[in-house]
Amino acid sequence: MAKNLKDLLDEELMSLYQGGDYQAFEVLYYRHSGKVFEYLKKRSTEELSRDLTQTVFEKIHKSRQNYEKKYPFLPWLFTITRNTLFDHFKSAESKYSKKREGPEILELIPSPQTSSAAYDFSNLLEGINPTQKRAIELRYLSDWSFEQISEEIKTSPQNVRKLISRGTDKIRSILKQKGESHND
Repeated sequence: MAKNLKDLLDEELMSLYQGGDYQAFEVLYYRHSGKVFEYLKKRSTEELSRDLTQTVFEKIHKSRQNYEKKYPFLPWLFTITRNTLFDHFKSAESKYSKKREGPEILELIPSPQTSSAAYDFSNLLEGINPTQKRAIELRYLSDWSFEQISEEIKTSPQNVRKLISRGTDKIRSILKQKGESHND
C-alpha cells in the first residue's frame, strides 16, 4: 500500500513531483508556503510577500528538474526565496534610479542560512528614526521613487536621498555590531 503523500519527506515529494505527480507539489506548497511568506514578510510588505511567495513556487515548478534529491529541500527552497527577493529589489532599483546614492540595500539583507531565527528586518528598522524608517520602507519595500517619497513625507527629493543614506548607514552599523554585515 502506498504511503500518504503528507507523510513523505520533502525530498521524496520533490522526486515524485519531478516524475509528474502534481499532488506532491501541492503538499510541498501547503507545507512550506507559510514559511516562505513569513520570511518575505519580515523583509518586505505583506502584499509584496504574497506576490513573491507565488513567484518562488513558480520558480520551483520551472526548475524542478534541477533539484537533486541528495540535497535537503529547505535550503534549496530558501535560496530560491532569497534570490527572488534580491531580484525584486534589483529590478526596483534599476526602474527608479540610474545612479543611486548611498549603500547597496541588498547587501544588508542576510541570507536565511546566516541569520538567526529571531532576526527580523522590521525590528532592525526600529533602530533608526521614524522619518528615515518611513523613507527606507517606501523606497525598498514599496518601490517608490525619491520624488514620490518626498511628496509623502513632505520634503525635497534631495533630503529623501540623505535620509535613506543615513538610515542605511545606521542599519549597516547595527548589522556590524551584530556581526551580520556582508560588507566587511
